[in-house]
Amino acid sequence: MTTRNAVAQSSARTTKFGKKLTRHKQLHRMLTRKSGVTIAQLQKTFGWQAHTARAAISAQRKAGCVVDRLETDKGSVYRIVEAQSTQ
Repeated sequence: MTTRNAVAQSSARTTKFGKKLTRHKQLHRMLTRKSGVTIAQLQKTFGWQAHTARAAISAQRKAGCVVDRLETDKGSVYRIVEAQSTQ
């Protein structure tokens, strides 16, 4: 289901060279922010259900990223603290 708001947001998610970011890259950027990201923010941004957002975070872990979870009054905040380097 695509809404006008989602279409407007997706067109705004481009790099300075006009290349569209994938959801995987958008998620990685959100997780590497200093403030991290909540499940509710992922749901709003991507239109995902809570279990889908948690599965996407799990996929980042499987890809070698160390994801930290901090419990706050607004819910769990997830943040990548270390990414495994590829050699």
